[in-house]
Amino acid sequence: MEGENGGRVVITLHQNFVREHIRYTDRETGEEREFNQARVPSGTVVGGVDYGGWEFTPLSVEPSALRGESWRDLPLSAGRQVLLRKSVLDAEGNPVLDEGGRRIRESARVDPAELRDAIVEGRRRWAREHSLARGLERRASEVREGSRGMCGHDGLGRDQERRAQ
Repeated sequence: MEGENGGRVVITLHQNFVREHIRYTDRETGEEREFNQARVPSGTVVGGVDYGGWEFTPLSVEPSALRGESWRDLPLSAGRQVLLRKSVLDAEGNPVLDEGGRRIRESARVDPAELRDAIVEGRRRWAREHSLARGLERRASEVREGSRGMCGHDGLGRDQERRAQ
């Protein structure tokens, strides 16, 4: 659920925006560890800045109880700002590297509740824009055309062909 409970803010994202159980080796201890990574959907505006494409690392990722198996809940502490990061890119879209060969990254801190609200508003905006562009009548027409193409050139399915004979 996208809400606050017990000092937590829960952000819900589609599984395509979340990578879970990414393995790495700790440099100091040599221990095998894991982390999660989430990418902010495009159109997510917080304080006038579009953070679409920026990434953060939630400590835990849970299957969404309310939205279904394709969605993930990311519980975050309400009192702690979320560190968002993204790679700096050159004019051709390639990552800019420092002297040591590591990517130069930008970072920003945002309030988790503001981030959650911006993600929800971005989803709503996307739905409004796409529902206006393709109304129900147009979508139904597209489906009919697609099914006609699957059935043959005359638009009759097998059942309709049998009835017509």
